[in-house]
Amino acid sequence: MALPPDKAALAALERALSDVLRVAGDEPTPHVVRRIRDGLARHAEAVEAVRSETDPIGMPRASFDPSDPKTVGRMVSLALLAQPLMPIAEVRPAYGSGVYAIYYRGDHPFYAGISGTETPIYVGKADPSKDDASTSREQGPRLTGRLTEHAGTIATAARASAEPDFPAHLHPLRLEDFWCRRLVCSTNAQLVAEKHLIQMFWPLWNSETKACWGMSKHGDAATTRANKRSPWDVVHPGRAWAADPRLQDSLSLDEIQRRIEKTLRETPPRRDHAMLLEEVLMAFRQDEGPPAVNDAEPPVGDKVLGPRDDEASGPED
Repeated sequence: MALPPDKAALAALERALSDVLRVAGDEPTPHVVRRIRDGLARHAEAVEAVRSETDPIGMPRASFDPSDPKTVGRMVSLALLAQPLMPIAEVRPAYGSGVYAIYYRGDHPFYAGISGTETPIYVGKADPSKDDASTSREQGPRLTGRLTEHAGTIATAARASAEPDFPAHLHPLRLEDFWCRRLVCSTNAQLVAEKHLIQMFWPLWNSETKACWGMSKHGDAATTRANKRSPWDVVHPGRAWAADPRLQDSLSLDEIQRRIEKTLRETPPRRDHAMLLEEVLMAFRQDEGPPAVNDAEPPVGDKVLGPRDDEASGPED
């Protein structure tokens, strides 16, 4: 006797799940495990969607949970985007740790796609001076200190581009072309906010984007320089420790440009501030619109070579 169509479909689903376990074997490789986990996660969402569709009682798309790290990341990111823009060169010392975004308004051909837009070229966090800091004073002047440090790095590259021996095939930077937003927030909130901002914008200078990383590196001792030069120092030479002749480029200039172009194709720059705020708010809506997508894979691809341990100055901070 044939099963009713609904039971037959559910039986087929059960067989498919059994097949997944069977083909995985007793000792699946990490690559197979990851592939199965990712595939099951996608199907779990589809199963829940069908379950909701067949339920006569409505289900909200999401339940608002202020303690959920993803919710915290969205809220802090929204608060950052509500802050006014200011020239990075005009940042002055102030107490507080938190998150920040740096924006480009210049004419460098690599960054033409984001120049003057609402897409930052770099986002970052400043951790507090004390892990248990409960006030801005206890956090220390960390946020403005971080931005001042970045301004100094950009200024160094700008000064180098004015020198007679600056390579003719490279384009100069100007400190006055960089603006920023900053937000002082409660201790530890900066951690999830930075991750959310990176996966929302894939800023070109962030190491996770795998396009032009290296801006936030520091100098190191001469004995440790027999390694690689970061892409940022390839495009924007000027830091003395990165000019060491023993260094080889991590990526060629052409490869860096290709990665930048692919990133901008896959993640088009946001150009309207009001629409950007609406995009962030969409993730909080329970009964309308699609959920905001946070893709953990960079636009250039997850398997593409990124920052390496043998780069001069080590990991970025």
